[in-house]
Amino acid sequence: MTDDSRTCGLSNGWSRPGKISTALFGPELYAGSSDLPDRLQADVDRIPELRQEWGPDLAHRLYDPECPVGTYDTPIRGLVLAENSAEAHADRIVVADPVGLATDAPARLGVGSTHEPVFTVFNQFFEVPPTDFWRGVAEQLYGFGWCLVDQTRLCPQCVHGAGVSCVFGAPFDYHHFVRELSGIAEDSRRAMVTYIDHARQHGPRSPECAVMDCWLACLQALYLDVLHPKAVNITVGNNELRSLRYRILNSAGRPLALLTALERPGGVISDQLIEATGFAAMVMHDACDRRHDNAANESYNFFTLLAAHNQAECVMPVHRFCIDLWAWAIDHQTLWPILLSGRMLVWNVYMTRYQTATLLDYLLPPGADTTGPYADPILNRMNPAPRAASPDNYSIRHTCQDKAAYDRLLDSCLAHFVDCTGCRGYEKASWQERTTHLDAGYRSKAAGNCTCVDRMAVYTILALLDPVWWAADPTARYTGPTAEWNPYLV
Repeated sequence: MTDDSRTCGLSNGWSRPGKISTALFGPELYAGSSDLPDRLQADVDRIPELRQEWGPDLAHRLYDPECPVGTYDTPIRGLVLAENSAEAHADRIVVADPVGLATDAPARLGVGSTHEPVFTVFNQFFEVPPTDFWRGVAEQLYGFGWCLVDQTRLCPQCVHGAGVSCVFGAPFDYHHFVRELSGIAEDSRRAMVTYIDHARQHGPRSPECAVMDCWLACLQALYLDVLHPKAVNITVGNNELRSLRYRILNSAGRPLALLTALERPGGVISDQLIEATGFAAMVMHDACDRRHDNAANESYNFFTLLAAHNQAECVMPVHRFCIDLWAWAIDHQTLWPILLSGRMLVWNVYMTRYQTATLLDYLLPPGADTTGPYADPILNRMNPAPRAASPDNYSIRHTCQDKAAYDRLLDSCLAHFVDCTGCRGYEKASWQERTTHLDAGYRSKAAGNCTCVDRMAVYTILALLDPVWWAADPTARYTGPTAEWNPYLV
């Protein structure tokens, strides 16, 4: 048997490298073959063995040159392989902690929740018992797709496909501890194949097909991410732009941005705007989760990645990027970049596992940051918005050219809070109290009305962000309850 014909053979180590046949990285992923669900399950099943035999050339051994991922969302073609090549691994930078990475935060919890709204939607497609674990799966996994888009403005099957992608990818992303997901493994892989087939029915040039294609690239990245050694030290790639684009992809920022852009067709949609929107949205996640990521030695947090490349804290450049983008969106009457960032943040606050609401309620303001707002030239080139006339003023309203549009947007949120019983008082509540408002909002969303979630999401971006930036800053101190936890689970 030749090396090229050997499909796995990992027990022989890396002295005789050969191709590894997979479905996720293979040539027939979009071919609609009847055995694809079982072959995708085989990819999941081989993760423990691949982890034991990991080497920097593994991505090249998994990828078939004819793999179709990147066919429809062409800007991402080759990105996952490039960031996971042997050359990229050889050139990775070890983060020695030159910027005092913060790790003080409430404990990370396992998967579980007492919340009901997302479970109600999830249980329409996956028959599972109404336990706290499955509520957590619905909220954290399926909800990552469903909570961040308006299902009433989009193809419902594509929205379900986004949630399914997150559930199917959970054995990659949470491989270390979520064994119970085997209970829906068959349903999730068959639903994933159904989603691929459905998206292609929209047409090969359709934006829906590009979204699906991007989800598959995201899943490939997650699969490769879990194979290399974890929780050892923080390392980042030496190609800053590629690593930033990879993080936008492997975090699902890009497919969510592509999908959200379809909610309000018309206006300017460029690949630069898609990546900028995906970046700003995932910044809301990474800011809240940075302290957990630091403690777990996770490398792809935006703030830590940029700090490593600049050898200085980079909260201010990231802050400036987001403010410029959101102000530009208001000036151009393009709401979806703000909606995605706000939905990302309020979902993060609502979700039980990371205890984000507790973190934001117990932060003390950081010390002075002397980093320039436009200190990172690569980040600057990623932003479609022009530089602010007053770069040290981080007010969205001040940055806007059309301040009346900002005021109308803010006033519409406040007026809704007055009239809506579920949202009333949101603007004055603590973060932990806001989870109750969000629960009511997701109940309305499950019933077919995303207005409450959107009003809270937009208002949060416009008026409530200070503690979020503090969370990302290592000089801010967390003063609330905490506990010991390990990097994989608690």
